[in-house]
Amino acid sequence: MSNIADVKPKTIKIALSDGVQRTVRFTLNALAELEDRYGSVQTAFDKLEKENSMKALRCILWAGFLHESPELTELEVGNLIDIAYMQELVGSLNSALEQDLAPEEESEEESGEQDPNV
Repeated sequence: MSNIADVKPKTIKIALSDGVQRTVRFTLNALAELEDRYGSVQTAFDKLEKENSMKALRCILWAGFLHESPELTELEVGNLIDIAYMQELVGSLNSALEQDLAPEEESEEESGEQDPNV
């Protein structure tokens, strides 16, 4: 997992079957919930990607909504997911996680480029 100092605060909006657009963010609380359920965040996403686990999909999405909709339960989130939308939803969740945990672009110094004014 990336260094915590490298985390970027970007988000992805998802509209589920109730028509409400919610922002998926993998905050510290979201990641802690996934660790509680699966032992690690990586295991949760492995269950989703490698095993196509519907429970993992529901839990990951629920965790991603905790920051703005803590009153939603996992079952309620599951009722808002239409089967026809699942493939797109999985892609959106992966994008959200990658954006929340991706390191910032390399600085010029790290990439080997030098400032011509030096």
